[in-house]
Amino acid sequence: MAIAHVDKIAELGGPSMWIEWGNLARENKACNLGSGFPNFPLHPDLKEELAIAAENPVTCWYTRAQGHPRLVDELVATYSPLTGREIKPAEVVVTIGAYQGIYWTFEAFLQAGDEVIVFDPMFDAYRMDSVLAGAKLVPVPLKLESNTWILDEELFANSFNSHTKMIVLNTPHNPTGKVFNRKELEIISNLSKEYNCLVLSDEVYDRYVFDGFEHLRIASLPGMWERTITLCSAGKMLAVTGWRLGWAFGAANLIEKLFRICLCDTFGASTILQEAVAGMLERQRLCIPPKESYFQWASKIFAENYAKLHKAFTEAHMPVIQAEGGFFMVVDCTKRRFNFQDLPEFQSSEETFDIKTAKGIVNEFKLSIIPFELVFMARIQRLS
Repeated sequence: MAIAHVDKIAELGGPSMWIEWGNLARENKACNLGSGFPNFPLHPDLKEELAIAAENPVTCWYTRAQGHPRLVDELVATYSPLTGREIKPAEVVVTIGAYQGIYWTFEAFLQAGDEVIVFDPMFDAYRMDSVLAGAKLVPVPLKLESNTWILDEELFANSFNSHTKMIVLNTPHNPTGKVFNRKELEIISNLSKEYNCLVLSDEVYDRYVFDGFEHLRIASLPGMWERTITLCSAGKMLAVTGWRLGWAFGAANLIEKLFRICLCDTFGASTILQEAVAGMLERQRLCIPPKESYFQWASKIFAENYAKLHKAFTEAHMPVIQAEGGFFMVVDCTKRRFNFQDLPEFQSSEETFDIKTAKGIVNEFKLSIIPFELVFMARIQRLS
């Protein structure tokens, strides 16, 4: 007899797209451009900090569950000037990747019947965590005007009601590369205060903003510190995605709720990795010109790689929708005709054009990408 239970897992749908498309890349021995793998080795400064941490016997032990003291102190020193306030250690909690910070926030602040506004397209973790929390995700599609993604103020404002409890802001945005500007952040801020909503600000790509654009932190706007949880990631920031280390900061009463979930979950992150990241962040904070900081070095690499791919896709008659930060590229494949599109299986398949085209590209050209269909919750726009 089957055990009677509420099957939340069924509501999550099929396997994660990252599993499905990662497997497809491996099966075809393809170059995987869909999962953000760094193409350069560990930075020498970080490698040295990891070696120093390994020599310290304390790093083999449990550390403070809310965050290794040295890392928390360094996060306070790093982010206080960036937010325009003196952050306290109690206003920081270390997570196992920013991904865990998303989960903790949804679990701590949402319940059945609550609604969460997200900007579409979106990172798929928001959908999965809303299901587990019993909340309803309300997608607000970003508008594409003159090759630029913009926030539709009217559409956004009309998405609020008495059930709205949270807004998820992701800037620089995954997967469009959009950087929300001051006017847009003020719109979000004003409506969050009008409807008394929490803002989860996912800022894992905050260090990678292209020339001509500026990363602004919504927590630094008037009246927003008290209602914003900001997430950042060492994995994205330092190109060590396998280290699975991130952090959240915000008002102490908000962070205390996340920490309560931490105590029911993993009870802290790796001590040695927290020590190494603390040393690396301290080096960057104290870096004095003409020495080039890690962030300057990495930003240059990302900008160069973006320019190379932009040129390659454009010359292949696949226009690129301009990104403003992060390491994302949205490519319009509708203007390029591929031979595999004439095959009977392509014509007969019930899958959408972008999914079929992405599968054809990985099979024929050994280049793995993510179909845009899979990151849209509201099926309003067809871009790839």
